[in-house]
Amino acid sequence: MKYKFMRLLTMVAWFSVVSVSLSAAEKDKVWPDIPLLDVITENGEFPDCTVLHPPVGCVGTGITADYVLGRLTMTLAGDTLYESGEYVKGESGMRIKIRGNSTGAAAGQKPYKIKLSKKFDLLCRGDEAYKEKDWNLLKISTWNTGLQNEESNLLTALGFILSRTVGMEWVPEYTFVNLVMNGRYMGLYYLTDAVERGDKRVDIQKTGFLIENDAYWWKEDVYFKTAHQITSMGYTFKYPDTDDLDDKTMGQIRQYMDDFEKVLFSGGDVGEYIDLRSFARWLLVQDITYNDDVAGSNMYLYKDDYDESVPMSTKLKMGPLWDFDAMFRGTSYKDQWGLFHSSPFFYYGQLFEDENFVEIYKEEWEAVKPILMECVEKGFADLEAKFGTALVESFELHKTLYPRECKNSLQAQMDELMGLLRERISVMDRLMEDCGESGIKAPEVVGGNMPERLFSVDGRQYLEKDGEKFPTGLYIRQKADGTVEKFISR
Repeated sequence: MKYKFMRLLTMVAWFSVVSVSLSAAEKDKVWPDIPLLDVITENGEFPDCTVLHPPVGCVGTGITADYVLGRLTMTLAGDTLYESGEYVKGESGMRIKIRGNSTGAAAGQKPYKIKLSKKFDLLCRGDEAYKEKDWNLLKISTWNTGLQNEESNLLTALGFILSRTVGMEWVPEYTFVNLVMNGRYMGLYYLTDAVERGDKRVDIQKTGFLIENDAYWWKEDVYFKTAHQITSMGYTFKYPDTDDLDDKTMGQIRQYMDDFEKVLFSGGDVGEYIDLRSFARWLLVQDITYNDDVAGSNMYLYKDDYDESVPMSTKLKMGPLWDFDAMFRGTSYKDQWGLFHSSPFFYYGQLFEDENFVEIYKEEWEAVKPILMECVEKGFADLEAKFGTALVESFELHKTLYPRECKNSLQAQMDELMGLLRERISVMDRLMEDCGESGIKAPEVVGGNMPERLFSVDGRQYLEKDGEKFPTGLYIRQKADGTVEKFISR
């Protein structure tokens, strides 16, 4: 009865929202018991974006977006957790813009990036070291054809659980929040740490770097390419900031990547250049969840520092893991190795020619396998204990705005994902045993060799067969010589 009454109150609150900030009393009475973010922008302006389409030979639909100035108030059960004040550059307030690429360009709920004028820990962890300016608001609903009702609300949470389970060096933290902007309810979101350099984020020295193997390099002003990257990919910078990046630093980073590639593709000891275990752990999450988004999976790489006199004093590491929308979507190969084993978008196909890397990958699997389900079950139990009823109530509130989302119950989603993981553990064991002395190779193509690869603009790989018609859309065909061309299915 209490739940039904609370649900009714949230419905009433939604339909009575007006274009003014909600009062503290209203927040205390009607909002579910998770943080409420109340954003008021200057002149009531809502963030907008311009959709960008890729040039020939590239993939993805991107966006460009400008910040909107404003103030942010965060409350919980009527208590104020944070108040930014009105926007004054460098002193108070905040800025907000639409983030993401394909998610930002898509219709419906928009993801956002928040930049505070002064550092604060919006996750309220009680440690001054967590204070930062940059924060992300991620959509609660993930479209995914491999899951019940083609949707999930828990893939981001599961991705972070798996990241910790395999031992990634840094994993973003999050909370669920409801967002109101200019008096308008905007939906349920994940509020997360941003992927950036920081003492409690990617903790690297000022002489280090954090880069991304990026399908959207073509919309950036500063980027570089290496000899073994395919045309559709390029390296972009998370750190150093491009405004602070001089020619010397750019040259050093590019040289390190070039040197690593030369050793990798000549069969040398890449362990001198990269942390093989971090590369193995990153891939394990992709393989465990048979992720099929090989172009847009946010392939971050970082190096703790760069000493010009001893370039390899620290090794290149893989991570952090980010963007989990395509987990369990690759149903056509859920009984095979994941697409990263054969994808031209990154280095793993070549790395699996290295016996040392194969052994490390196997060791990491054997280490994580006994604890995998226990960690996921505990992670979901902690999520339910912390957010529980408030999250269920927020699903209902969210559906008043997006009736086709949050369709599956919290319990049903947890059960489905744990069931898929149990099935995949058995598959992974079989694949490990079958690889034998030949190592871990790309999945074989039924019916013969595949000289060309076909990808949708979101990075999904398709097998091109005679007479087969693909869903309407734009595709990228990679030819045997490594060149690419656009392909349109009508």
